[in-house]
Amino acid sequence: MQVVDREKVTNEILDLLTQQNFKKAKEMWTFLTTNDEIQGTIKAGNRLAVKYLNYTDHGLDHVTIVCKNVLQIIEVVTNEIKPAILRQEIGDLDDVAVVCLAACYLHDVGHVIHRNHHELSSSLMAKDFLISKLKKLYPDVDKRFDILSHIQHAILAHDEDIQCLTPEAGFVTIADGLDMCGGRSRKPYDLGKIDIHSISALSISAVEIQKGTKKKPLRLNVLMISEAGIFQVEEVFLPKLRSSGLADVVEINTLVNGKPLALSQVLRMYRKFDE
Repeated sequence: MQVVDREKVTNEILDLLTQQNFKKAKEMWTFLTTNDEIQGTIKAGNRLAVKYLNYTDHGLDHVTIVCKNVLQIIEVVTNEIKPAILRQEIGDLDDVAVVCLAACYLHDVGHVIHRNHHELSSSLMAKDFLISKLKKLYPDVDKRFDILSHIQHAILAHDEDIQCLTPEAGFVTIADGLDMCGGRSRKPYDLGKIDIHSISALSISAVEIQKGTKKKPLRLNVLMISEAGIFQVEEVFLPKLRSSGLADVVEINTLVNGKPLALSQVLRMYRKFDE
């Protein structure tokens, strides 16, 4: 069973921030990971998700992985996909990383209230957590609230029923959906929940985020040890991809023990099963 090494993932995040010279984003990352109230809220919310609802992990391991995912996405796609922050001349790529990191880290804090509508409660709670830090990073009031607006939108739109209006929100939504490897199901699995959600997550050994082609700049390789992992791709990830606004620029490769399984085959399998 894969176990998340949060310290290792954190070091990889710091390396990505340093390599891309994201100074403000690095400062935001330090704030997010050292603020006691943020840490306590995420832990309390994860108790509700895992212990009360038997959901997969929505805690500190999850948000750390999602933050790493989003930084990798930014690194490989921004030459081909221009973020809204740049397009609207609000800021630079460092500001894009601030938006995406903050949204990824705080996207599930609303679980502390309830799973239902947690996207909305998370987006509203984010302002109280972030406003003091944003004042220091962005003395200009207009820019500060532009950044906050993009963060709150990205948090709200990580729900697959809400259409992303910015590439940044799409990056966050995809990054969240890509946390589907075996380690994430460890908590509910250990609590005795054995169903398609936990078994399919255990079937995915790794997700690779790579630079693709000019037409499809984001390449995602989902590596599985059994076909059960297909459930995660079809039922969990694809709905998020469809609402991300980026479906046309993403290439998905699913491989079972190194052998490609075309997504068209996956869809046919599900149609046959439904019949």
